[in-house]
Amino acid sequence: MSTIRRQRVAEMLFQELSILIANELADPRVSLVEVTGVDVSPDLRSVKVFVSHDEEEVTKRQVLQGLKHATPYMRREIANRCNLRVVPELLFYYDDTVEKAARIDALLKQIAQEREQRDAPEEPSPADGAASGA
Repeated sequence: MSTIRRQRVAEMLFQELSILIANELADPRVSLVEVTGVDVSPDLRSVKVFVSHDEEEVTKRQVLQGLKHATPYMRREIANRCNLRVVPELLFYYDDTVEKAARIDALLKQIAQEREQRDAPEEPSPADGAASGA
């Protein structure tokens, strides 16, 4: 299978799944879920869908269970909306890249603050200034 076709199918599925999940699923477990990536297998028979969410009351496991529960509906909708010979199997994975990036960013800021504190010249205390001026 050509990589160009795979890329086009991946883009199409990314768009359709993003719309489906964001606007058409009523399950509260999948509210605020965002599709972050789609990886189509070479034979176009399965798709890894990477998702993340911003709601703290719902666990990653609950999000994936909600998506798994809605998979038959999403496959039917993809069959209706997309012109594919075979509707691919949808496999959902939680993408924690955003959380990892935020953690790395926080660590880098902490390192920068520690360097600034270590490298900053010490200001003379008022007691030192009074002693030298007398």
